[in-house]
Amino acid sequence: MSDITVTVHVDPLCPWAWLTSRWLVEVERVRPVHVTTRLFSLAEVHRGDDLSEPHRRGLAAGETAMRVMVAARRAGGDGALARLYTELGEAHHERGEPLDSEEVLRRAVAATGLDPALVASALADPTTAAELLSEHADIVRRGAFGVPTLVLEGHAPIFGPCLDTRIGGDDAGDLWDRVAWMVRADHFFELKRERPAPQVGRQRVPAAS
Repeated sequence: MSDITVTVHVDPLCPWAWLTSRWLVEVERVRPVHVTTRLFSLAEVHRGDDLSEPHRRGLAAGETAMRVMVAARRAGGDGALARLYTELGEAHHERGEPLDSEEVLRRAVAATGLDPALVASALADPTTAAELLSEHADIVRRGAFGVPTLVLEGHAPIFGPCLDTRIGGDDAGDLWDRVAWMVRADHFFELKRERPAPQVGRQRVPAAS
């Protein structure tokens, strides 16, 4: 059986996209699925909005990180972008490190197997911003409006699923089986419940004593 290809669009700022991407890493282990990571800019979605300064800084940090991810893909292909996203997610969501710190970015790039000098060159090159915005615009034209967004085998993009924690093994595979069926059902649009806080390191709720 040939692998099914699913594309997940992420912004490294978003903890929900992070948890969905970790689920898909597990899905690849238990189902014939190949995952490709692509970008979506929350900063572009909110450009021009009246935002608080912390919110504005967070969006700008995500945009900075994605320009470095664009450069990583140029240097090492889709795999390099996915590996860098993993390193940045562990740094930001699990350890609470800032996405716009040059030290954090350089360390993540090095862990990906690329030259840390890529960070400075990416941020000095205006074409990394242009490529990010072009990638964002392409998926928005297809109907995406946020992250995580999944695209499966030519079907319309779908937002979600949003998970509040990491899952693996049979749980990951079982959820994939159901989500894949819904993504292929072009008459299906939304199924939603109230969300708790995402259970990532920097936001994890301590267990009751």
